[in-house]
Amino acid sequence: MSRLTASFRIHKLAQDLGLRSTEDPISSIIQFCEKRVRSFLKEFPKCSSPSELMDILAAKLRTKFEIIRDDQDLNEIKRRYIAAGERVFANLENEFPVDVFGVTFRRLTKKPWEPDFVSVIDSRGEKSFRANHTKWHELGHLLVMTDQLRIAFRRTFCKQDFKDAEESLVDVLAGHFEYWPSFFTNRMTGRISFRKIEDVRVEICPEASKASSILGLVKAWPTPCVLIEASLDYKQKDKDLQGQAAMPFRDIPKKDLRVTSILVNDPARLLGMRLHRNWRVPRESALYRAFEDSEPKTEIENLNWWTTSTGSRLPDFQVSVETRKAGDVVQALLTPERV
Repeated sequence: MSRLTASFRIHKLAQDLGLRSTEDPISSIIQFCEKRVRSFLKEFPKCSSPSELMDILAAKLRTKFEIIRDDQDLNEIKRRYIAAGERVFANLENEFPVDVFGVTFRRLTKKPWEPDFVSVIDSRGEKSFRANHTKWHELGHLLVMTDQLRIAFRRTFCKQDFKDAEESLVDVLAGHFEYWPSFFTNRMTGRISFRKIEDVRVEICPEASKASSILGLVKAWPTPCVLIEASLDYKQKDKDLQGQAAMPFRDIPKKDLRVTSILVNDPARLLGMRLHRNWRVPRESALYRAFEDSEPKTEIENLNWWTTSTGSRLPDFQVSVETRKAGDVVQALLTPERV
């Protein structure tokens, strides 16, 4: 989040939204959107699920979702909107390269009673499991839209390190409202687990993907939790050497099991729980053994087992570690030993 809070574009967006200058524009923008959403919900006091909220926001933000499940859908959507005079749809088939999942267009020839926007979601093939989150992403753009002349928004998927600041912010907003605590608080009790996450997803938001629900519910869970993913990777120094002149065979670096992504929720951060990307997983950890033998495990460990090549180590902190493996990636949920 620190990269976003320092972004000039994010500070400029907060200013354009009429928000006071602050060192944490992300929180201010989330509060601004919360206020907007709660004002919408005054007309819908019985709204009780993310899917209902999505329908309400789509109506209030004046967009319509069009879903592309196959090429026939794409051609039909293109035909209808071109017939309605929307020239921007003429090249619709070119709007969705492999890294683009959704596009929201401003309608220029609509009837007075029709929505101002159309949000086209590419749900073909492997993109289907991100379709629900893409809808929330498009709504996030509309929640903070300030440039009334802007014709289109595109949701491009890429690694967080390379993502545009505004896209990253909108992803934060999408996850916030997709897993709005108001809908989940009564079900998020006690120690988090992969089983509890799936039970909550099935009960409250079955339309969400399993991958999205893990990220969203870890963030929203009211007790401390850290989500780790690890796979075989090079240390950073060796990554930086990749692509340079060929090295002698004896000098080719070796991959180790390393943290490839990490998510620390707010309660865990306040408690001082932390880990770092690209750190090597200690051999004593259940995370390492789960990767080796693919068996899920739940064990008690100490964060000070984690060390760097220079000898630095994390503080003495007892945690419960639940692991599971999927393909070449092993996941772990870390929670304080006592919750």
